[in-house]
Amino acid sequence: MSSPFNFLIRIRFYLFFILLCFIGGTTWALQKLGLNNSLPLWSAGMRFLIASVIIIFYLILSKRIYINYAVFSLAAANGLFYFSIPFGTVYWASTYIPSGLVAVLASGISVYALLLNHFLRGKPATGRQLSGVFFAIIGVCVVFGEGASLPGNEKSIIAMLAVLGAMGSSAAITLKVQKHIKTLPLLSFVAFSMLSGGFLLLITSLIIESGNRFFYGESLGALLYLAVIGSVLGFTLNITLLKHWHISKATSHLFISPVIALYMGFILLDENITTTVIIGTAVVVLGVMLIVLPKREKETLNVNSTKKPGHNLSE
Repeated sequence: MSSPFNFLIRIRFYLFFILLCFIGGTTWALQKLGLNNSLPLWSAGMRFLIASVIIIFYLILSKRIYINYAVFSLAAANGLFYFSIPFGTVYWASTYIPSGLVAVLASGISVYALLLNHFLRGKPATGRQLSGVFFAIIGVCVVFGEGASLPGNEKSIIAMLAVLGAMGSSAAITLKVQKHIKTLPLLSFVAFSMLSGGFLLLITSLIIESGNRFFYGESLGALLYLAVIGSVLGFTLNITLLKHWHISKATSHLFISPVIALYMGFILLDENITTTVIIGTAVVVLGVMLIVLPKREKETLNVNSTKKPGHNLSE
């Protein structure tokens, strides 16, 4: 390859990265915007149902769809613990706390990955990573202090605790998926994970939620954006970057998305950006960066839970 051609390819990947940062930052505000006249669990379920159908339709047309019992059973578990529980909780929590705070709390998923790797897999944490855990916890405490000052603070605190718990679910199932990651058909696995997760959310919604189940206006626009741009395009960009970049570099968009989410919440939802939120966000981002980004290229990374399962494989 010629040098100019290599340069153009590098530029393309950086453009993909910038777009992924924007998508990740906007989805939080769009999730909350779409709940103005819709139900949380129903909205989340429809998002993943639409996204999965789009991917499955593409796989059928390209004759690349693959499923067997082992893949389906793991996809069903992933649908429950990676999509259904975490996203159902996030959508519900967004009705009580600002979207920016949700994004900040969700970005701490790598803390769970580090702790689970240490206690379940016996992989010791480095001093740098332990410092990251310390800063992330301090930052979360600062954010919680801001949540305590919100109207209806009891529900706000419960919502924030629920988001933190749900991120643990996501990290745990990702560790399970990692054991089989090299043998999984990427797009088929992701599609059936979203399909099963979406169905679980919809069924749960029918049991416990009551109200409007139709989408129109802002809720319809947000739903289509989250399904097509946030899920289908977001997954595709993640896959592309993970094929060509080091994992720490490819997943670093997770540090930028919460910052974008704060300002998107301010622009789209008139949410306040206080000094406390800015400080807490900065400390959380610093902590996560210390955990995820290696000091040296050869350093082992513990960030696999921050990526979508199967994103380092192609069909």
